[in-house]
Amino acid sequence: MNDFREKKLDEAFCRSCGNIIKKEAEICPHCGVRQISVSASTTTVSNHWLTALLLCFFIGVFGAHRFYVGKIGSGIAMLLTFGGCGIWAFVDLLLILLEKFTDDKGNILTKN
Repeated sequence: MNDFREKKLDEAFCRSCGNIIKKEAEICPHCGVRQISVSASTTTVSNHWLTALLLCFFIGVFGAHRFYVGKIGSGIAMLLTFGGCGIWAFVDLLLILLEKFTDDKGNILTKN
């Protein structure tokens, strides 16, 4: 049974059943599926920040950084428009530098 109330800051959605659970929960109390730990996903994402930055800087107009983080659809759009004539690639470069750029799962790419 899905919980349709607003989720609070200390809560998250279960990756399996979609019910609202505590962010710290290792296992969903509703369906019993183990959740991905925050520290593991942060480590994986932070290792990709520099690679995405370099791809965006050198070949960002071709959408290489978007393909790299799994955003295939927008990567194709950037490839066809040459990064929105460079503007889209420049904005993405700023977002990566400011640590506001996300991968296809919504994880923010960070330096640390």
